[in-house]
Amino acid sequence: MPRNLAKKAGKQQTRMAALDTLGTPVSSLPGSEDEADDAQSEISVLDETSLEDEIRRCVDSLGEKRTSTRETALSKMDRLLGRNYCGSFFDSNPSSQEALLQLLVRSLRKPGSTLEAILAAKGIGLVFINAGGDQDEYFKMVLSLLKNTMVDAMDVRLKHQCIETLALITLIAASNADTKGGLDYFYKILISNGAHIQPADQKLKQGAMDELLCTTLRAYGLLYATVFGDGRGSWEDAWDESQGVIPVHIEFLESMSKENRIAAGENIALMFDCVQTSYRHADEMSDFEIEDKPEYEEIDDLIDTLQRLSTDSNRRVNKQDRKEQKSAFRDIIKSVQEGTRPKQKLKIGGKSMLFRGWARIMILAAFRSFVGAGMAQHLQENELLENILSSGVNNGSASENTSEDEEEEAGEGFEMEEDMSLSKSAASKRERARRLKKSNNKKH
Repeated sequence: MPRNLAKKAGKQQTRMAALDTLGTPVSSLPGSEDEADDAQSEISVLDETSLEDEIRRCVDSLGEKRTSTRETALSKMDRLLGRNYCGSFFDSNPSSQEALLQLLVRSLRKPGSTLEAILAAKGIGLVFINAGGDQDEYFKMVLSLLKNTMVDAMDVRLKHQCIETLALITLIAASNADTKGGLDYFYKILISNGAHIQPADQKLKQGAMDELLCTTLRAYGLLYATVFGDGRGSWEDAWDESQGVIPVHIEFLESMSKENRIAAGENIALMFDCVQTSYRHADEMSDFEIEDKPEYEEIDDLIDTLQRLSTDSNRRVNKQDRKEQKSAFRDIIKSVQEGTRPKQKLKIGGKSMLFRGWARIMILAAFRSFVGAGMAQHLQENELLENILSSGVNNGSASENTSEDEEEEAGEGFEMEEDMSLSKSAASKRERARRLKKSNNKKH
């Protein structure tokens, strides 16, 4: 068989296999290529039958030749999966997640346009959010593709989406070992100042790279929160990890990008918060007095830097940026200097949900970034979000005066696994930090 015909047949087999698994929409008509509604139109909350039928319409269009048809289908499917909780779609057929991921992987690996690839990358994350359950096998199915796309893609938007998707699905589905591997992977990007994801053929401009570094800082913070937030893991491990990575975060505090400065500062506050929370939890649980928690060696210099950023009145920076930076760093310095934990309250469905601490707030923000306007429904119906965020939520009439002890609930630890192929030791990070410090001293 000629190569092009074999390739075409393979694509058709993938599409047909997915359709056989996912089912044909009830109202599907033979020969129709553009039955799907305009993806830009509003998608209201649908009942389960209508919702599943709409998803199947989108799946049916993903095998079409016309790129614009696939883009429209992906855009609509992303909106459906974001605005609605679609757990019943995946629960009704155990193979539906794998089948849908195969179609999304194909659109990401060989897209007809950059937009198709971006929508497919986001769709992968949305599938993980909606499917729930044990997804480690599917995580490994898409891991290499997302990482390769992050490196090879020229479009900053596609790189950005792959970083966000990889971080979120690691939070949702990866083992503790692979999550630590994700921490190390994003650390490599930060320590190399983005060189780790520079495309080989053409270097990205600094403005574009700054955007990606900000996304990477957020991704690193999300996974640190996943591993060490709210009593997960030991305080010693949380401390060791922080000592290895704080120096590179301090470098980003001097970035020309306001977003990078804020993201780095919030990560530093997260690390101090996690170490303190884990240490307090260990002290409460131990029948014996535990060793004193060490202090960060350069805490005075760090606080001076944070203080400067919280009061920066540089008139070369526009007024709105100065306002945002001051507000962010006031919370950051309170956490680092005083141990104050931030809190965020949401009111959904007549209930007040209180999220306290940097870890819980960062995890909440990551999900909100993906599901957007559908956050309320996912919080109410999606068991995955409930399980992940349960330690940070107080249902009912949460009061601003609620005691911190009542709001603190240590999350369950993760079972350690031996597969550390992606991971490096905290000692290695500390050595890199020392080299970075020496390099900076020579510059000055």
